[in-house]
Amino acid sequence: MDSKTLFLHEEIIRNILKRLPVKSLLRFQCVCKQWKNLIKTRSFVADHLHHFGHRNLSLLLERSPLRLCLLDCRLQLHEVQNAPSSKSVNGAMIVGSCNGLLSVEINRDKKFPPSLLLWNPANRAFRYVPRRTYSDSNKCEVGFGFSAVANDYKIVRTYAKFGDAVNRVEVFSLSRGTWKGIDIGNLKGVKLYAGSVTTNGAIFWSGLKLGAEEKDDTEVIVSFELAKEVFTLLPRPELDYNASERLTVYENKLAMLSNIWDADDESSDWIDLWVMEEGNCASGEGWSWSKIYTSSPCPYMLYPMTVWRNQIVCEAFPEEDDVKGRHVLYLLNPTTNDAKRFDIPKCGYVRNMWNYVESLVSLGTYR
Repeated sequence: MDSKTLFLHEEIIRNILKRLPVKSLLRFQCVCKQWKNLIKTRSFVADHLHHFGHRNLSLLLERSPLRLCLLDCRLQLHEVQNAPSSKSVNGAMIVGSCNGLLSVEINRDKKFPPSLLLWNPANRAFRYVPRRTYSDSNKCEVGFGFSAVANDYKIVRTYAKFGDAVNRVEVFSLSRGTWKGIDIGNLKGVKLYAGSVTTNGAIFWSGLKLGAEEKDDTEVIVSFELAKEVFTLLPRPELDYNASERLTVYENKLAMLSNIWDADDESSDWIDLWVMEEGNCASGEGWSWSKIYTSSPCPYMLYPMTVWRNQIVCEAFPEEDDVKGRHVLYLLNPTTNDAKRFDIPKCGYVRNMWNYVESLVSLGTYR
């Protein structure tokens, strides 16, 4: 080797590259074969997700259909480019976000169940999930997450007759590329509500354990452990009757946001944040809820959407701002009890909000 040639050890190169955005890494694959092979390795993808992705957590604002905006840590808005073709995403809705992958449900042909698509916006890759149909159901719920134990991304889909308990469960494994049916186990006699969250290798839904009569129904949290593929029923926090609830994740723990309003004063409400702890509790079930935050009463209506960077993201109702095309959000900080308003111009209607990280995760055979 020429003594004047600059040489860097692979470990130094790796340490630099893992801190760069995906767009740069895709370009740098053209530098040399060594870099291209390195960037595609499973270990580098994991390192990059840890050092760049999770340290640059964005808030994904979902518009319809799949018109997405990203709000970065500096509260700058960026349009997401390179979505799958408009024809393929007609009637699309995001149903899960995990490690840079989005699980998308598509209703374009009005058949049941809807098609599913996995999409990585950062590297522009997408993959359709095989579709299976059943005549004994007309309602389904979806969850999406990653198991570090199994080293696999999985989609969970439950089936039921409308208004009835779950009668079938299937799991799609990205590493296998196939669906398989599993025993519903503890889901017997349970009805699931739309909307799931994932953390620490599990997916969570709100549900209802059906009793012999309606008065005997019990509200529960349903947990699905992705590695063992088993369901567990967990207790819910004791909430005020006049409250709407939403599952979320706070500091990598299952959490719940409750929006409580004063029945005598519709212009005043407040928000509670509950966090679930796993450990010893009096009931012996090993799980307990703690209320860690209550906002100051608000003189206007806010709706909590999610937790982003350990702050509660709230959407202001239309009455709060009458400027057409501008979206008004509030960030509530549970630690300092501060509230910060910011306006998102030219965003329009926002269907949902998701935590999102850039990643190099492949949609091929993951292993």
